[in-house]
Amino acid sequence: MPTVEELYRNYGILADATEQVGQHKDAYQVILDGVKGGTKEKRLAAQFIPKFFKHFPELADSAINAQLDLCEDEDVSIRRQAIKELPQFATGENLPRVADILTQLLQTDDSAEFNLVNNALLSIFKMDAKGTLGGLFSQILQGEDIVRERAIKFLSTKLKTLPDEVLTKEVEELILTESKKVLEDVTGEEFVLFMKILSGLKSLQTVSGRQQLVELVAEQADLEQTFNPSDPDCVDRLLQCTRQAVPLFSRGAFRGSRGGRGWGTRGNRSRGRLY
Repeated sequence: MPTVEELYRNYGILADATEQVGQHKDAYQVILDGVKGGTKEKRLAAQFIPKFFKHFPELADSAINAQLDLCEDEDVSIRRQAIKELPQFATGENLPRVADILTQLLQTDDSAEFNLVNNALLSIFKMDAKGTLGGLFSQILQGEDIVRERAIKFLSTKLKTLPDEVLTKEVEELILTESKKVLEDVTGEEFVLFMKILSGLKSLQTVSGRQQLVELVAEQADLEQTFNPSDPDCVDRLLQCTRQAVPLFSRGAFRGSRGGRGWGTRGNRSRGRLY
């Protein structure tokens, strides 16, 4: 494994090569191997790997995997440095994968690390909103419970901070489409958060948009089922749905409703390797 001196030497080779940097594959490989070293070597690798990433597309998978190893390191300072640099890997077809990885990293209990993940997600959201949503919703639909919970909260709090040029009509349509998939199996709290997300979309401020929201509420209310006042879950579901529907009715959105699926329960998932 390379020493600190070797890492600096090969960094110098790449930095001095300017437009010919892509010809020094061996030097970049030495930097990738820095993730196998000690604390100092890993910290340097976390900085050097993303700096030259774009120049070696044939080593893209190796570079991303090396950075992911650093994102999971036992040393919190190494993890923070590696996470901070992740947006530099979000180029082209790599962006959805980076978004997926960052979404998984929301499970951290370290507050500084958590803030870095949020900032990184917002950064790549501005690069490619659709690609970032792909990673977020992939984990909401298939990830473990803590990741799902934090990814939903990220959407409910951060979407409203994004500028109009990021949240285009096409992006909002994607959010609605993916949200409908999630709403097929949600808890009551998740349902409220998704109604908050969807109610804030510009494209759903019209009468037809509000009607779509009313229909989503009606599906969750499960109106085709016989109401059982002695069932606390049944009562709570109806109350929650009523609270969500009232503002929509006041805007004249209701034209009809249909029964639906109600709320589901979700099993726990164990933590797995980032991928």
